[in-house]
Amino acid sequence: MKKYFAAAVLGCTVAFAGCQSQPETPINPTAQKDVYNGMLPCGDCSGIRTTLTLYRDQYNNPTRFELREEYMSGSTVKLNTVERGDWTSQKYREGVTQEDVYTINPEQDESQRKYLKDAVNAIEQLNQSGYRIDSNLNYRLLSK
Repeated sequence: MKKYFAAAVLGCTVAFAGCQSQPETPINPTAQKDVYNGMLPCGDCSGIRTTLTLYRDQYNNPTRFELREEYMSGSTVKLNTVERGDWTSQKYREGVTQEDVYTINPEQDESQRKYLKDAVNAIEQLNQSGYRIDSNLNYRLLSK
C-alpha cells in the first residue's frame, strides 16, 4: 500500500511540475540586424562613407538604428558623425511592385531620412519627399 501511495505522490508531482509555465524569453532589441554601407555623394567633400545598421527584435519588428557617416576629403576622414534613434518600415507601391521603405527618426521631420529597399541586399536613399533622387550619382547602400 505504501508503494502505491508513494508512486501516486510521485506521479502527481511530475504531472504538476510539467504544468508549470516556463518563464518567457525576454525580448532582445538586438536579436537581428541589417547592416548597409557605401559611399554616398557629397556636395562639398569627396563622398560620405555611410554605414546604416537597422536593429530588429526577435519578432522582426523595427527597434533602433545607428547611422555612421564619415565625410571624406580624398582618402582622409574630414568629419565623423553618429546618429541613433528609432526607425519604421512601411510598404511602398510603385507600379506593380511593392517594396519596403525604411524611415529613420520617423517622429522628427527635420532629421527624418527614408530608404527604399529595392533589392535583397541593397537600399536606396530617397529625397526629403520620399521619392527616388533623379540623378546619375549612386545613392545605394549595400548589405554586408
